[in-house]
Amino acid sequence: MSIGVFGGFSAGEGEQYRTAARELGTLIGQGGHRLVYGGGRGGLMGEVAAATLAAGGTALGVIPEFLVARDRIAHTPIHPVVHTPDLFERKRIMIAESDCFVALPGGYGTLDEVLDVVAMRALGVLSAPLVLLDIDGAWQGFLTVTGDLRSRGFIRRDPGFQLADTAAAAFTHLASLHPVS
Repeated sequence: MSIGVFGGFSAGEGEQYRTAARELGTLIGQGGHRLVYGGGRGGLMGEVAAATLAAGGTALGVIPEFLVARDRIAHTPIHPVVHTPDLFERKRIMIAESDCFVALPGGYGTLDEVLDVVAMRALGVLSAPLVLLDIDGAWQGFLTVTGDLRSRGFIRRDPGFQLADTAAAAFTHLASLHPVS
């Protein structure tokens, strides 16, 4: 599988987020899967990439030129990296290159990526599964907002994602929906 992972360039407050990112990366690598991610070496993105590669997996990084220009990646990663003109193209490539998705906690960029996948699934133009890795309740506010919109009649379809509280549970869920042949 090619597993698209969305997650913060920041590591967040608390070691539990880094631990979950490393666990997810280790599972991706041990399974011989390919990580598709935002290309950065910092934060949760960097943790999942380093763990994937250390466990024998492969990775494709996708990063906008303006982040490279701002020195947002400290060193060139030891895997292919696609440079894009902007965040929109980055997201398009990440979605096109992924069979399924896991979203770690993150900031505005992570929310944007998650909402694009959810919207595409709701519109029927994407069928790839999405799991939100709900470490320490990080996605509960998102569930509150989407639940409120659903109760008001603005969201009519299934939300198009699953929640998991551990990296192992997220990975197991994805593997059950997208069996490897």
